[in-house]
Amino acid sequence: MTSAVAVAGGVTLGWNVLVANADQEFDEIYDGRRIRGKADLLFVDGDLVHVMRNGDGSYTTSINHYESFSSLRDAAKRAVDTLGDLRPVTHAH
Repeated sequence: MTSAVAVAGGVTLGWNVLVANADQEFDEIYDGRRIRGKADLLFVDGDLVHVMRNGDGSYTTSINHYESFSSLRDAAKRAVDTLGDLRPVTHAH
């Protein structure tokens, strides 16, 4: 079994896993809310926000499903703006 890894635009692709650069990892307070993100994981005040990575490298969240963001941090900030005082809700299918 061999493995293939390709590097394009600062993103490493290997075995169908997307690994974002360290600059995509953050843990900060935005508008009074704690936002944390790493690779394709996003949390607002400890609550998971579902994130999808688009084919062009942009991000979409379950909070702002019809908007694309150039970075995970931008997606997190927009999710906070949209949520206001509400908490994200996750549900099982």
